[in-house]
Amino acid sequence: MDRLFFDTNVLLDVLEKRAPWFPDSTECLARVRRGQAQGAVTALSLSDITYIQKSTPPATLADTLLRLREFLDIAPMTAGIVDEALTQRLPDLEDGFQLAAAQAWEATHLLTRNQKDFPTDSPLVVQHPADYLRSRR
Repeated sequence: MDRLFFDTNVLLDVLEKRAPWFPDSTECLARVRRGQAQGAVTALSLSDITYIQKSTPPATLADTLLRLREFLDIAPMTAGIVDEALTQRLPDLEDGFQLAAAQAWEATHLLTRNQKDFPTDSPLVVQHPADYLRSRR
């Protein structure tokens, strides 16, 4: 079974209904909700979303994140994972945290719209949600 790790931008595509990415990102989350894959995010992503959506009433945002937590795991973010991210030297340090957490969670795929900032020799598949869905049809 695929283990899908969701980068923050994919979750924001769903929560903010961002065109044109909303349908594919929503379908990837739906696959997890239906039990066709397992899914995870980091607490870092949830924190970033809370900050980015600060105009959303806190109770509404909490309810939304609780609904996501019904089917998404929280990937670990331990000191060792942070250290791993810091030594990867990716162009965007936040992407390093995401990649290290995805690897620790044993993800098979990291879904993001920002593939260019991830290493091409990663042990997991770094894909745009649309590309992941095409590969599963």
